[in-house]
Amino acid sequence: MNELYCPLNLPVTFFSDKFNIKKFKILNHQRVTNENISKEYFDFLTYLNIKLNHVELFITRPNLFLRIHKDQHNIHDFPKINFIIGGKYSTMNWYKPKSHTIGKIQHTTIATPYIGYDLKDVDLIFSKEIHSPSIIQAGVPHNVTTPVLRYAFSTVYTSMNDKLLTWEEILSIFKDYIIK
Repeated sequence: MNELYCPLNLPVTFFSDKFNIKKFKILNHQRVTNENISKEYFDFLTYLNIKLNHVELFITRPNLFLRIHKDQHNIHDFPKINFIIGGKYSTMNWYKPKSHTIGKIQHTTIATPYIGYDLKDVDLIFSKEIHSPSIIQAGVPHNVTTPVLRYAFSTVYTSMNDKLLTWEEILSIFKDYIIK
């Protein structure tokens, strides 16, 4: 099984009835409040015995080269589930840093840490057109290329005792919903 991408078929709706894509500011990166997430989805997570830690929205404009980065600066196994609106023909790309590469610790506009990489310092290892929802590995350098406007609602999960989930744990929890 791929260790960077895994598509899901979830039995519940992620977005609430109050969700309206037009109310989000056209910022590249912003936090999303729980009122945008359906009660049905929260109930589903309770059934799975996990919690939604937070949701971030990444808006990618057409033909913009997004910086190659890995989320967080000290975590190498950081699975997320992405819910995508728009972005037809967009691809998510994962990279392996070259042996001499360290990357540079930086912070997003909402103060989340990441490590940025220059294209010359990484090698492409996998690309995939992402359809919603999908488990993605954000602890590996990655970026997105898109010919059209793309909204990615990126979700992070913890166990009930607030421990971040690993790739293997999230695959096990969502095993019944993985598209083979």
